Amino acid sequence: MSAQEDPGHDRAEAVSRPATKASTWHRVVDRARKAEYSFMVLVAVLIGLGGGFAAIGFRALILGTTTIFSGGATSTPDGFALLPWWWIALMPVVGGLIVGPLVHFLAPEAGGTGVPEVMEAVALHGGNIRKRVGLVKALAVAVCLGSGGSAGREGPIVHVGAALGSLLGRLFAVPVRHLRTFVGCGAAAGIAATFNAPIAGALFAGEVILGRFGVVRFSAIVISSVVATVVSRHFIGDFPAFIVPQFQVEHTYELGFYALLGLSAALVGGAFIRMMELTRKGFKKIPLPPWAKPALGGLLLGLLALALPQVLGVGYHSINDAMLSNTSWMLMAALLGGKILATVFTLGSGGSGGIFAPSLFLGAMLGGLAGVVLEALFPGQVGSGGSYALVAMGAMVASTTRAPIAAIIIIFELTNNYTIILPLMIACISAALLGGRIVPYSIYHSKLLQKGIDLENEQNQNVLRKIFVDDIQGAAHQIVQADTPLTEILELAMEAGSRHFVVVDRQKNYTGLIQLSELRYTHFNEAFLASLVVAADLAQSKLPALHPTDSLELALKVFAESQQDALPVLAVDDPGKLIKVLDHDSVIYAYNQAVIDLELLESTADLVVTAERARSVDLGGGSSLMELEAPPRFVNKKLVDLDLRRRYDVQVVLVRRRAKDEASEAQRTAPGPNFEVKAGDILLLVGTDESLRKVAKL
Repeated sequence: MSAQEDPGHDRAEAVSRPATKASTWHRVVDRARKAEYSFMVLVAVLIGLGGGFAAIGFRALILGTTTIFSGGATSTPDGFALLPWWWIALMPVVGGLIVGPLVHFLAPEAGGTGVPEVMEAVALHGGNIRKRVGLVKALAVAVCLGSGGSAGREGPIVHVGAALGSLLGRLFAVPVRHLRTFVGCGAAAGIAATFNAPIAGALFAGEVILGRFGVVRFSAIVISSVVATVVSRHFIGDFPAFIVPQFQVEHTYELGFYALLGLSAALVGGAFIRMMELTRKGFKKIPLPPWAKPALGGLLLGLLALALPQVLGVGYHSINDAMLSNTSWMLMAALLGGKILATVFTLGSGGSGGIFAPSLFLGAMLGGLAGVVLEALFPGQVGSGGSYALVAMGAMVASTTRAPIAAIIIIFELTNNYTIILPLMIACISAALLGGRIVPYSIYHSKLLQKGIDLENEQNQNVLRKIFVDDIQGAAHQIVQADTPLTEILELAMEAGSRHFVVVDRQKNYTGLIQLSELRYTHFNEAFLASLVVAADLAQSKLPALHPTDSLELALKVFAESQQDALPVLAVDDPGKLIKVLDHDSVIYAYNQAVIDLELLESTADLVVTAERARSVDLGGGSSLMELEAPPRFVNKKLVDLDLRRRYDVQVVLVRRRAKDEASEAQRTAPGPNFEVKAGDILLLVGTDESLRKVAKL
């Protein structure tokens, strides 16, 4: 980790300066933030500019990698059919061999579609996205699409734009609520610049990324979306992403056909989501290194592309052909199934790319196919196949993303034809409603659910899944041999005050647990018991066991079902090895502490973010909030033993523990007196300026 990224870098110098002598940069930022609305507008404009130029650069990067992989034969992903058959089969493999290591070793969160990762960052990490993610994502997607990967560029540009918004927000040391808004601004800018659709970009960010709307928040998002669209139109031109046919509705009863089209899109979208889930699970079970699996997915894709080369790449050319009725019904039917397989091979194996373009592709094929069938059944009485393809594109997006409003606006902005609104609304709402009954979550939530993250439920549930049994302090207990007499156990209970006794055999393997509370039901004569009853007779050997890697949520569930006061925690790979004894009180305390910590983090989010960027915050009255990397003399000691309040007149209010690896998120904890400080911990301290300077010099 570089000095710039190390939150503990130059800690003494950073805090030895009084807060009133902050750097010029911080003074400028502080002044700007006082005019909150103007500040939000200014940053939103910057994000819009950055998002617009990022979208343009991203397109150029994809075209460049496509030209490289095609040997100059084509500059678009849709020209892959012109390549030799052997290169069509091997090209995705080569791309997978590049994308796999690039993502796995540099930024694992840069894999996949990009949108679920942004949703997770907004909901669980306060909008924090690592700086390197945007660059790694752009490179990985460019290689993936350039080598024929079946995916889209929309989700990735959302990720890149969101990373830009997060970077600017942290640069300006904004509060968490603003940081999340700036992430939404970046996402909106990416969608708007890609589709030349500013309204759709803003609605997508509000509906999918943030999940909520607010006046100041949505205003900033709209500004970023509009600015990005202006940039895109200036450099690329003011025209839609597709060649859009003239939309027409011949008769009112066609609205019923559009409703059926929406229901059909829900069925196809549900199958797409399920196929993606099954493919991810299947690739996880394959005994290959994670970085090698995209190459295997590329091989499957390449073999499929020998029969259907149209499934390679983004597929915009094939979408245009379907809307212009230039594709036979047999080919559209084949591409409907082939594109699903091609996309799940690409993304399910760990490739990097979006899901938006494949959804549009599937919608175009489904709608085009429906148009051919309806024209055959009702010649001259229904609209063109291109009209049904357009509406089905929106319906498929609504089915897979569960964002019908954004889907409606995207297609409307592509056509600029008000006539399409009513059929589009009917199809998209039908697709979203029925899709929710078939699969109760979107394709974005599907990936998060497979990671154990449910953004639809209360945030407390997600917090409980991030705390593990290994993090909960064990209960005091005594270890006794299986042949230990009852009288000796009672004596130990009186002397040591233990309530729990772990029974082990001669090899010191765990065999059962004795809980003192259970002994009160023993009404035998003690003298008689002394000669007959031993620990093995009293031990509960069939108690459900917990493991260190179990979540706090699971531990609460096991305690509730077993109705026990204490349970053993055993090693995962050795059921005879006891790690600790966990009692119900400790689990409840951990639960309460997790909820309190969450509330504390939310209520003090502004101060924490500011302190992490500015190193110290003036609280007034001669007191400050300061972050400090744990001095060596604090390491491996409990806060109760350090007694910082008495010795230095400071209080630890929060501890940030660095992640074990680059892919993980740093943990924040409101510590109790028994919290043990580890090397590299970042302590958030409150105290007078003088006392903080003394601690910083330790």
